Amino acid sequence: MNEARIVIVEDDTMIAELIEFNLQNDGYDTRRFGDGPAMLAALPQLMPVALFILDIMLPGPDGFEILKRLKSNPDTDQIPVLMLTARSSETDKVKGLTIGADDYQTKPFGIREFLARVNALLRRYGKKHVQEAEISSPPISRTGFGPVLIDDARHRVFVDGKEVELTNREYELLKYLVQNRGIAFSRDELLNAVWGYDYGGETRTVDVHIRQLRRKVEIDDANPILIETVRGRGYRFTDRQDWPDQRNT
Repeated sequence: MNEARIVIVEDDTMIAELIEFNLQNDGYDTRRFGDGPAMLAALPQLMPVALFILDIMLPGPDGFEILKRLKSNPDTDQIPVLMLTARSSETDKVKGLTIGADDYQTKPFGIREFLARVNALLRRYGKKHVQEAEISSPPISRTGFGPVLIDDARHRVFVDGKEVELTNREYELLKYLVQNRGIAFSRDELLNAVWGYDYGGETRTVDVHIRQLRRKVEIDDANPILIETVRGRGYRFTDRQDWPDQRNT
Protein backbone atom coordinates (compact mmCIF):
# COMPACT_ATOMS: atom_id res chain seq x y z
CA MET A 1 0.00 0.00 0.00
CA ASN A 2 1.46 3.34 -1.07
CA GLU A 3 0.87 5.97 1.61
CA ALA A 4 1.78 8.96 -0.56
CA ARG A 5 -1.00 11.53 -0.58
CA ILE A 6 -1.94 13.10 -3.91
CA VAL A 7 -4.18 16.16 -4.07
CA ILE A 8 -6.31 16.56 -7.22
CA VAL A 9 -7.81 19.92 -8.20
CA GLU A 10 -10.07 19.37 -11.21
CA ASP A 11 -13.57 20.76 -11.81
CA ASP A 12 -14.55 18.18 -14.47
CA THR A 13 -16.11 15.46 -12.32
CA MET A 14 -15.65 12.68 -14.86
CA ILE A 15 -11.94 13.40 -15.31
CA ALA A 16 -11.42 13.85 -11.57
CA GLU A 17 -13.12 10.54 -10.79
CA LEU A 18 -11.11 8.74 -13.48
CA ILE A 19 -7.85 10.10 -12.07
CA GLU A 20 -8.81 9.32 -8.50
CA PHE A 21 -9.97 5.79 -9.31
CA ASN A 22 -6.71 4.89 -11.06
CA LEU A 23 -4.50 6.50 -8.44
CA GLN A 24 -6.33 4.66 -5.67
CA ASN A 25 -5.97 1.43 -7.65
CA ASP A 26 -2.23 2.06 -7.56
CA GLY A 27 -2.46 2.40 -3.79
CA TYR A 28 -2.23 6.18 -3.42
CA ASP A 29 -4.11 8.18 -0.83
CA THR A 30 -6.06 10.87 -2.73
CA ARG A 31 -7.99 14.03 -1.89
CA ARG A 32 -10.10 15.65 -4.59
CA PHE A 33 -11.33 19.27 -4.97
CA GLY A 34 -13.34 21.08 -7.62
CA ASP A 35 -11.62 24.46 -7.22
CA GLY A 36 -8.46 26.00 -5.86
CA PRO A 37 -9.80 28.02 -2.91
CA ALA A 38 -11.43 24.92 -1.39
CA MET A 39 -8.14 23.04 -1.61
CA LEU A 40 -6.11 25.92 -0.19
CA ALA A 41 -8.51 26.28 2.72
CA ALA A 42 -8.11 22.58 3.54
CA LEU A 43 -4.34 22.55 2.96
CA PRO A 44 -3.19 22.53 6.62
CA GLN A 45 -5.21 19.36 7.20
CA LEU A 46 -3.99 17.74 3.97
CA MET A 47 -0.29 17.85 4.79
CA PRO A 48 1.96 16.07 4.16
CA VAL A 49 1.25 16.05 0.42
CA ALA A 50 3.48 14.18 -2.03
CA LEU A 51 2.05 15.61 -5.28
CA PHE A 52 -0.46 18.19 -6.52
CA ILE A 53 -2.38 17.50 -9.73
CA LEU A 54 -3.71 20.85 -10.83
CA ASP A 55 -6.02 21.70 -13.72
CA ILE A 56 -5.49 25.04 -15.44
CA MET A 57 -9.09 25.89 -16.36
CA LEU A 58 -10.70 26.14 -12.94
CA PRO A 59 -13.65 28.20 -11.69
CA GLY A 60 -12.44 31.27 -9.81
CA PRO A 61 -8.65 31.54 -9.62
CA ASP A 62 -7.18 29.48 -12.46
CA GLY A 63 -4.51 26.85 -12.13
CA PHE A 64 -1.70 29.33 -12.74
CA GLU A 65 -2.82 31.44 -9.80
CA ILE A 66 -3.14 28.40 -7.52
CA LEU A 67 0.31 27.27 -8.63
CA LYS A 68 1.75 30.69 -7.67
CA ARG A 69 0.21 30.38 -4.22
CA LEU A 70 1.62 26.89 -3.72
CA LYS A 71 5.09 27.99 -4.79
CA SER A 72 5.02 31.06 -2.53
CA ASN A 73 4.14 28.93 0.52
CA PRO A 74 7.26 27.54 2.28
CA ASP A 75 5.24 24.48 3.31
CA THR A 76 4.44 23.53 -0.28
CA ASP A 77 7.03 25.21 -2.50
CA GLN A 78 9.12 22.02 -2.83
CA ILE A 79 6.20 19.67 -3.55
CA PRO A 80 5.97 18.67 -7.24
CA VAL A 81 3.03 19.85 -9.33
CA LEU A 82 1.61 18.14 -12.40
CA MET A 83 -0.53 20.48 -14.49
CA LEU A 84 -3.56 19.25 -16.44
CA THR A 85 -4.57 21.24 -19.48
CA ALA A 86 -6.66 21.06 -22.61
CA ARG A 87 -4.35 23.70 -24.03
CA SER A 88 -1.38 22.56 -26.08
CA SER A 89 0.20 25.91 -26.90
CA GLU A 90 3.82 26.43 -25.93
CA THR A 91 2.97 29.79 -24.36
CA ASP A 92 0.80 28.14 -21.71
CA LYS A 93 3.46 25.53 -20.98
CA VAL A 94 6.17 28.16 -20.66
CA LYS A 95 3.99 30.12 -18.24
CA GLY A 96 3.37 27.14 -15.99
CA LEU A 97 6.95 25.89 -16.09
CA THR A 98 8.25 29.37 -15.32
CA ILE A 99 6.03 29.60 -12.24
CA GLY A 100 7.28 26.24 -11.03
CA ALA A 101 5.21 23.39 -12.51
CA ASP A 102 7.19 20.16 -12.75
CA ASP A 103 5.34 18.54 -15.62
CA TYR A 104 2.35 18.88 -17.95
CA GLN A 105 -0.33 16.41 -19.00
CA THR A 106 -2.39 17.50 -21.99
CA LYS A 107 -6.01 16.32 -22.25
CA PRO A 108 -7.16 13.90 -23.51
CA PHE A 109 -4.58 11.48 -22.17
CA GLY A 110 -4.01 7.76 -21.83
CA ILE A 111 -4.11 6.59 -18.24
CA ARG A 112 -0.88 4.58 -18.55
CA GLU A 113 1.03 7.65 -19.68
CA PHE A 114 -0.55 9.69 -16.91
CA LEU A 115 0.41 7.16 -14.22
CA ALA A 116 3.96 7.01 -15.62
CA ARG A 117 4.29 10.77 -15.16
CA VAL A 118 2.89 10.61 -11.63
CA ASN A 119 5.20 7.77 -10.61
CA ALA A 120 8.23 9.50 -12.13
CA LEU A 121 7.54 12.71 -10.20
CA LEU A 122 7.03 10.84 -6.95
CA ARG A 123 10.21 8.80 -7.38
CA ARG A 124 12.31 11.94 -7.80
CA TYR A 125 10.57 13.81 -4.98
CA GLY A 126 10.83 10.81 -2.66
CA LYS A 127 14.54 10.30 -3.32
CA LYS A 128 15.28 13.97 -2.66
CA HIS A 129 13.51 13.97 0.70
CA VAL A 130 14.97 10.66 1.81
CA GLN A 131 18.42 12.10 1.16
CA GLU A 132 17.57 15.27 3.09
CA ALA A 133 16.23 13.25 6.03
CA GLU A 134 19.49 11.31 6.23
CA ILE A 135 21.53 14.54 6.68
CA SER A 136 21.60 15.37 10.39
CA SER A 137 24.25 18.07 10.03
CA PRO A 138 24.33 19.09 6.37
CA PRO A 139 27.81 19.02 4.91
CA ILE A 140 28.81 21.51 2.29
CA SER A 141 28.15 19.46 -0.84
CA ARG A 142 29.04 21.55 -3.85
CA THR A 143 29.57 21.03 -7.53
CA GLY A 144 30.05 23.46 -10.35
CA PHE A 145 32.21 24.78 -13.13
CA GLY A 146 33.46 28.26 -13.80
CA PRO A 147 30.96 30.85 -12.61
CA VAL A 148 28.27 28.28 -11.73
CA LEU A 149 28.28 26.86 -8.20
CA ILE A 150 25.64 24.38 -7.03
CA ASP A 151 25.26 23.93 -3.26
CA ASP A 152 23.32 20.68 -3.30
CA ALA A 153 23.02 20.30 0.47
CA ARG A 154 21.13 23.59 0.59
CA HIS A 155 19.54 23.40 -2.85
CA ARG A 156 21.01 26.75 -3.95
CA VAL A 157 22.70 27.95 -7.13
CA PHE A 158 25.15 30.82 -7.54
CA VAL A 159 26.40 32.42 -10.74
CA ASP A 160 29.42 34.69 -10.41
CA GLY A 161 28.80 34.68 -6.66
CA LYS A 162 25.17 35.84 -6.94
CA GLU A 163 22.33 33.50 -6.04
CA VAL A 164 19.80 32.74 -8.78
CA GLU A 165 16.30 31.43 -8.19
CA LEU A 166 15.50 28.20 -10.04
CA THR A 167 12.45 25.97 -10.07
CA ASN A 168 12.95 22.38 -8.88
CA ARG A 169 13.15 21.07 -12.43
CA GLU A 170 15.51 23.81 -13.60
CA TYR A 171 17.75 23.00 -10.64
CA GLU A 172 17.81 19.26 -11.39
CA LEU A 173 18.44 19.85 -15.09
CA LEU A 174 21.31 22.27 -14.44
CA LYS A 175 22.87 19.95 -11.87
CA TYR A 176 22.72 17.00 -14.26
CA LEU A 177 24.30 18.96 -17.09
CA VAL A 178 27.05 20.40 -14.87
CA GLN A 179 27.87 17.02 -13.35
CA ASN A 180 28.19 15.61 -16.87
CA ARG A 181 29.77 18.65 -18.49
CA GLY A 182 31.18 18.13 -21.95
CA ILE A 183 28.72 15.30 -22.68
CA ALA A 184 26.01 16.01 -25.27
CA PHE A 185 22.57 14.64 -24.37
CA SER A 186 19.54 14.23 -26.57
CA ARG A 187 16.20 15.60 -25.39
CA ASP A 188 14.92 12.06 -24.79
CA GLU A 189 17.98 11.26 -22.65
CA LEU A 190 17.41 14.38 -20.56
CA LEU A 191 13.73 13.53 -20.13
CA ASN A 192 14.65 10.08 -18.90
CA ALA A 193 17.45 11.27 -16.61
CA VAL A 194 15.86 14.40 -15.14
CA TRP A 195 12.10 13.88 -15.48
CA GLY A 196 12.32 10.15 -14.85
CA TYR A 197 10.44 8.78 -17.83
CA ASP A 198 11.02 7.92 -21.45
CA TYR A 199 8.42 9.77 -23.48
CA GLY A 200 9.63 11.32 -26.69
CA GLY A 201 6.40 13.20 -27.38
CA GLU A 202 7.22 15.87 -24.80
CA THR A 203 10.77 16.78 -25.77
CA ARG A 204 9.68 20.41 -26.19
CA THR A 205 9.49 20.53 -22.40
CA VAL A 206 13.27 20.17 -22.35
CA ASP A 207 13.67 23.08 -24.77
CA VAL A 208 11.49 25.29 -22.57
CA HIS A 209 13.56 24.52 -19.49
CA ILE A 210 16.82 25.09 -21.34
CA ARG A 211 15.59 28.52 -22.45
CA GLN A 212 14.61 29.41 -18.90
CA LEU A 213 17.97 28.25 -17.55
CA ARG A 214 19.87 30.29 -20.12
CA ARG A 215 17.97 33.41 -19.13
CA LYS A 216 19.08 32.89 -15.54
CA VAL A 217 22.70 31.74 -15.85
CA GLU A 218 24.03 33.17 -19.12
CA ILE A 219 25.38 36.70 -19.60
CA ASP A 220 23.60 36.78 -22.97
CA ASP A 221 20.99 34.05 -23.33
CA ALA A 222 20.78 34.72 -27.08
CA ASN A 223 24.46 33.75 -27.36
CA PRO A 224 24.95 31.09 -24.68
CA ILE A 225 28.45 29.98 -23.75
CA LEU A 226 27.60 27.72 -20.79
CA ILE A 227 24.67 25.60 -21.98
CA GLU A 228 25.51 24.76 -25.55
CA THR A 229 23.24 23.52 -28.33
CA VAL A 230 24.74 20.56 -30.14
CA ARG A 231 23.32 20.50 -33.64
CA GLY A 232 21.64 17.20 -34.45
CA ARG A 233 22.05 15.97 -30.88
CA GLY A 234 20.69 18.17 -28.11
CA TYR A 235 22.45 20.04 -25.30
CA ARG A 236 25.59 19.97 -23.16
CA PHE A 237 27.20 22.08 -20.47
CA THR A 238 30.50 23.43 -21.71
CA ASP A 239 33.83 21.99 -20.61
CA ARG A 240 35.88 24.59 -22.48
CA GLN A 241 38.64 26.34 -20.58
CA ASP A 242 38.82 29.66 -22.44
CA TRP A 243 35.33 31.09 -21.84
CA PRO A 244 35.67 32.73 -18.35
CA ASP A 245 37.48 35.75 -19.83
CA GLN A 246 34.58 36.22 -22.25
CA ARG A 247 32.15 36.53 -19.32
CA ASN A 248 34.24 39.29 -17.77
CA THR A 249 34.68 41.38 -20.90
